[in-house]
Amino acid sequence: MDQESPNHPSRVGLCETCQFVRRIESDRGSVFYMCQRSLTDASFPKYPRLPVLQCRGYDPIAENRTDQGRSEESSGN
Repeated sequence: MDQESPNHPSRVGLCETCQFVRRIESDRGSVFYMCQRSLTDASFPKYPRLPVLQCRGYDPIAENRTDQGRSEESSGN
């Protein structure tokens, strides 16, 4: 994917790696990035203007989020 593509990470910004993003692809192939924080906090735009370079609600996806959950479960036994 080249940098001119609207789906390239540099064109999306922080949303690309945020745990609150929902990538939506239309039947016609258009791609939208929905901020799921907007569902509980109206101060967040539902579809932010891209690229998002700053966001007070940004929370990066944990690289080993699944592994962390397993560690917590196994430590409880």
